[in-house]
Amino acid sequence: MTNEQLRAFVGVVEHGSFRAAAAALFKTQSTVSAAVAALEQEFDLQLFNRETYRPTLTIEGKALFREAKALLSKAHDLEMLGHRLAQGKAPELSISLSAMCAHLPGLDTLKAFAKKRPEMRLHLHTEHLSGVLEQLLLEKAEVAIGPQVGLDDRYEFTEVAKVTQVTVAAPGFTEAGGDGVVRQAQLRNRPHILIADSGSLAPFDHVNVIPGGHRWYVNDFLMKKGLLLSGMGWARIPLHMVDAELERDELRFLQVENFPSRSLVPIYLIRLRNQLLSPLAQEFWDEMLGASL
Repeated sequence: MTNEQLRAFVGVVEHGSFRAAAAALFKTQSTVSAAVAALEQEFDLQLFNRETYRPTLTIEGKALFREAKALLSKAHDLEMLGHRLAQGKAPELSISLSAMCAHLPGLDTLKAFAKKRPEMRLHLHTEHLSGVLEQLLLEKAEVAIGPQVGLDDRYEFTEVAKVTQVTVAAPGFTEAGGDGVVRQAQLRNRPHILIADSGSLAPFDHVNVIPGGHRWYVNDFLMKKGLLLSGMGWARIPLHMVDAELERDELRFLQVENFPSRSLVPIYLIRLRNQLLSPLAQEFWDEMLGASL
């Protein structure tokens, strides 16, 4: 099995025919056909059903296609890394960061890490909900920092910080009862400001909401905070993002009936369990773990 055979096989699948694959790969159609045939002969498998007008994958072909595409992607990344190293290009570190972690103590570790490596190129992907882990799955980031949303046995993760979430609104937005509690009925038809899931593969729905409540969605905490300060809605938000506004009485705490009005959210350092980190990402991982001890 060779890379050329795998490229031919993947090309036929992605372009829909042997002729189209040959054109895309700048090969003759007979060369592409021979490469796929050699692959089938090596494993004694039929990868395509050739009885239809266009070749369609067999069950075995579908299984091999998934792995072949992943392998070719890895080979391409390795080739690009080799070129960068040969040209002396700066090492790169890609991190997927939950938007709620913008002022975590862990960022001080990142600052110190970067200061010791001035040549490093940093790619920081700011995401929300499923988007945090999606960057790992799409191999756009090697390490993620965020809450436990979506974590399962595919991931290795360690708690490195905590974020206090509070529920707030502008003064006069709503009034609490004599017990200091705002009833859910008072807020059900008032805009609950939420940040939209930045992921696209398998978006999550929000958990901490009032059933049947009115929702507004924004893309970042800056807009969320702006709407809160304008008295246009209410929301849960990290305390560190609004502590100054609470101190100046521009926002006020809400204690909402049967609702997690204040909670402590664990934040994790996350990686894919079956993915080998680059040397730079491994160094960052180790420094983050050391700082959290």
